[in-house]
Amino acid sequence: MKYTSEVSIGLRRNPMEALEVALSKLTSPLDIPKRLARVLIKPSIYDPKLVGNTSVSVVRAVLGAFKNLGSASIVESDNPLRRTTDAFHHMGYTALSNSDVTLVNLSELPTSIVKMPGYFFQRHSMPSILTEPNFFINIPTVKIDPEIRAIGAGIKNLLGLIPEIDKSIYHERMDDVLLDLLSVYPPQLTVVDLTSLVIGKREDKITKKIGAIIVGLNPVAVDSFCAGLFGIDPIQIGYLRRAYDLGLGEILLDRIRVGGTNDQKQRLFELCRF
Repeated sequence: MKYTSEVSIGLRRNPMEALEVALSKLTSPLDIPKRLARVLIKPSIYDPKLVGNTSVSVVRAVLGAFKNLGSASIVESDNPLRRTTDAFHHMGYTALSNSDVTLVNLSELPTSIVKMPGYFFQRHSMPSILTEPNFFINIPTVKIDPEIRAIGAGIKNLLGLIPEIDKSIYHERMDDVLLDLLSVYPPQLTVVDLTSLVIGKREDKITKKIGAIIVGLNPVAVDSFCAGLFGIDPIQIGYLRRAYDLGLGEILLDRIRVGGTNDQKQRLFELCRF
């Protein structure tokens, strides 16, 4: 079978070691802009009071791995449950801030009109920082909804790039919105924080320790692999199937090369079954 994309896994006792292992298994070169403005890091912080947010330790590991590229900005936008500044504080992200690392609220930045493919937006006002030559690293968590056979991972985390506070207005056409964002703002690297996994509703605060990091250059392939970990066929997930049909990435699992030892792969699949 000819592989058309790849992901890599790291399963270690701490995020720094897991990330190092995962990155070492990638065979494709990173697409780093020649005139790099910054490393742009987008974690997933839904609500610090709940579980399922990107761990500060994973973001710290990513900052360490790419510190040679220069300055970094950690970005997030406001939502109805919390303000970004408060979320950074409660999650411990303020400890990451220094002369080379800034914490950025996308909802407070200047915006510019960006032309989009038109699946939902023809044009939309977006933070101007996103159009600069960034090395964009998306650091999502994984949220599984077994009842509707759906997965929230890297591509859904792109919704947080939209600066409006109330993004629920887009939920009825979420797939269309996500395709617009993916087309305009594809991350050069996705680092999935699978150190723990939310079981059921966030409000129940039930998690399972996994201890894994998953990395990949193509966000569609990464999300598809994550779906497969939990026995969900990515073809059945609307925005993934449409992204595949549009040529934005691979969803056929047997065409995605998985970097890592056989023991790691088997252990990860075992941990993700519940």
